[in-house]
Parts: sequence; C-alpha cells; structure tokens
Amino acid sequence: MRETEAKSYAIHDLKTGQAVALISADGSVQDEGDPQAVATLKALMRRDLVVRESQSGNEEEEEGEEYDAFPEENMCYFGVITLRPGEPAFLQAFLRRLPYISYFEAHPLQ
Repeated sequence: MRETEAKSYAIHDLKTGQAVALISADGSVQDEGDPQAVATLKALMRRDLVVRESQSGNEEEEEGEEYDAFPEENMCYFGVITLRPGEPAFLQAFLRRLPYISYFEAHPLQ
C-alpha cells in the first residue's frame, strides 16, 4: 500500500516503539493519544518545511534518497523550496521527514 492511499497514519515514538498519536489523511492530528506527542505534532505541523527541490517531485524517484529539513530562516540557497502547511505536497513531505525533525515516525494504516 502506498502512503498516498492511507486513510490515516499511526505515529510511533522511535524511542519506545509505541503508537502515540494518529494523523488523518487530511493532515489533522487526532486528540487521542499521548498528550505531549499530540501537542508536539500539532506544533510541527504548523511549521514550514524547507527541502531540496528534487524532494518535492515524484515519490518513486525519491526512494532511498536522503532528506533534509532545515529551519527556513537559516536558508538562502538555490535548489531548495519551502512547503507550507495546507499545500498539497506538505503532508507527504512532513510524514516522510518526521524522523529527521522529531523522535516520531509515521506508519500508514489501512
């Protein structure tokens, strides 16, 4: 099952392996789960993501490619773009980069 077909995503704590939250396919963080994890995820989902331009295109081409997430205020380079919350590519980029910007990881649910 491809990530784009998932109805929701279970968010797991990388330290414990436990599911701590759910994110729906529309990008909303469900209030059920670990309150601290839910608050952290909601805060992260309000931030812009800055990624290399090649990382916003075809997902099949990105298999195995490393991902960088940088605070926008530190960037001034060619070849990078900013994805803002609400943009169509934001949720998938956020979920794929979640382990790089937090101690969480997303798993698609069927």
